[in-house]
Amino acid sequence: MLAVTAIVAACQPPPSYESEPFSFAALPPLVFDLGGIEVVERGSTSHPSDVDHLFSTPPAVAARLWAEDRLQTSGDLGLLRVTIEEASARITPLKTNTDLKGLFTEEQAERLDLRLRVTIEAIDGSGQVNGSATADARRSRTLLEGITLAERERAYDEVVKALFHDYNASQEKAIRQYLGLYLR
Repeated sequence: MLAVTAIVAACQPPPSYESEPFSFAALPPLVFDLGGIEVVERGSTSHPSDVDHLFSTPPAVAARLWAEDRLQTSGDLGLLRVTIEEASARITPLKTNTDLKGLFTEEQAERLDLRLRVTIEAIDGSGQVNGSATADARRSRTLLEGITLAERERAYDEVVKALFHDYNASQEKAIRQYLGLYLR
């Protein structure tokens, strides 16, 4: 009976993690007296430790979603340019104990580092930049050795959400300080 239970347990699929949709729609929009919005992503150089492609919502995609949900225009002239300068997620292996003691302990095996840097510019009808606001947010998290795929996916989602909580507060403050003349 014990063997049958072990076989059935081994045949069970591993627990999965369902990511919730990433949205900032619950936050009030920032409305600018400009004619339109342009979102530009600067081509960043890839790095061997990049893991953003493994995220259900990579930082660059989340930055575009933030701009779509939070920024609006209601004017006739000018442009609000949102430039995603960096949106990276990198993983670094950490040194773990490889002796006998290491076999009996779970250690932090990887460090996940996220960075987001976005500049928002108010551009008048003649193409002149009349003001800009930049926010830079960073988050790091370590991951235990031997975590499951579902645990890894949850950790990725949690760290992106924490990054955007920081980014949102920082960028809104910068907008009010440096682009306040354009807000309605």
